[in-house]
Amino acid sequence: MKANEGSFRFTYFTDYYNITFNFYKDKMNFALEHHWDRSDDDKGALFKVGKGLIEILLRPKDVNKRYSGLDYRIPQGVFMGIQVDNIDELFEKYKAIGIPFKQEIKDQPWGHRSFYVYEPNGLILGFFQENY
Repeated sequence: MKANEGSFRFTYFTDYYNITFNFYKDKMNFALEHHWDRSDDDKGALFKVGKGLIEILLRPKDVNKRYSGLDYRIPQGVFMGIQVDNIDELFEKYKAIGIPFKQEIKDQPWGHRSFYVYEPNGLILGFFQENY
């Protein structure tokens, strides 16, 4: 069986598209891969994070522009885990610019050093570094 060579995307809809876009681009400093603005109900962006992508999509206000195969509800009960090599440096950078933390940096019993932040939609981004 051939390995899947595609990229992994965490995709979700937001009512706060511009705020979310600026958060990932300017505050988190994630690389912008691609974005589009086709209409008032069709905007999106892809941000490179590690070996994957975060894709944000504007939730269409016009329900007639929503596709039946997609779920437009606010995500709940999920978080993103992002492995980094410079956890302490990244923590200090985000703390200095006022990123809202759910949990400040700490050593976890399973061997990770990690911290968790909120993004504008209430999703949690967990940053971790393996200590072993």
